[in-house]
Amino acid sequence: MAGLSLLNTCIKVVYERIRDLHSSLTTEFARRYLPRLDLVDRCINTNSVVYWVNGSGFQILSELYSSISEDQYVVAGDLPYPYINESPVFFLLQVLARSLARNGYVVLTDSVSINLGSRNVLLLGYPHTGKSTITALAVSRGFKVYSTENTVVRVGNGGLEIVAGTRVLVYDPRIRDLFGVRIESTSRTKHGYEVLDLELLSGDLKYPAVVGEVYLMYTSFNSRGFSSQPVKGRKVDKTIWYFATSLLKGLDYYPPRPLDTPIDEPVLRTLEQLLALFREKYSDRFHEVFGSPIEVFEGLIKS
Repeated sequence: MAGLSLLNTCIKVVYERIRDLHSSLTTEFARRYLPRLDLVDRCINTNSVVYWVNGSGFQILSELYSSISEDQYVVAGDLPYPYINESPVFFLLQVLARSLARNGYVVLTDSVSINLGSRNVLLLGYPHTGKSTITALAVSRGFKVYSTENTVVRVGNGGLEIVAGTRVLVYDPRIRDLFGVRIESTSRTKHGYEVLDLELLSGDLKYPAVVGEVYLMYTSFNSRGFSSQPVKGRKVDKTIWYFATSLLKGLDYYPPRPLDTPIDEPVLRTLEQLLALFREKYSDRFHEVFGSPIEVFEGLIKS
């Protein structure tokens, strides 16, 4: 049975137009949210199956979860299309997040990962806290970017490993005048944001990449300076739990409503390993940072 594959995880899709579906998921819009998925003729390792029937718009007709066999979803709708029928992209992202979690991976929402030369950093931040601006600054300085929105990680022997992620950057064009950022965009959104497909840039990325430090971002165009403080105690668990479970629990909204997928035993085991890793290896390498995006960026380079 054909499916959509990433790492050692495959989502079976029973749909007469699966090749058209896969093509629609390789567009720049879809890859803003979904890591690149491979179309395979047969799923080898799967724990999810989607039965897709033709229709208009998009609707989830039923969902059935299992901790020991395949999750099953029945949906009706058309192919995803920007601004017209976007929900299928976010539905598949949610299914992917649960499928990956059952296999030991976590999709961290609202996250960016960058190589700053001698080390890799993971940036977490709620919407509009400066992640994309700092990523654009990094690109303009020649640094490599592993992920731009949803970062796929796993627990490794050396620490947190980046293994995949989205690589389409959406940023505010005002940073050209504010911070002198000079990068060429590949398109623009309906609302005027610039878009850069990082896969079009030269340079190979090597996965997995071990994270050196983690930063929770609080920056704005109106802020000044750069300051930081460590994230300690229960706040570590609370923060990582939020970014690790948002996609699973439907906090990333899409119409008519996102799913509230269960955190059952295989998923919980993956999340518990992630929290344990942060307590053990990142107790002194997890900081909140505040200030101007460009000053925070310069501070991160020097840290």
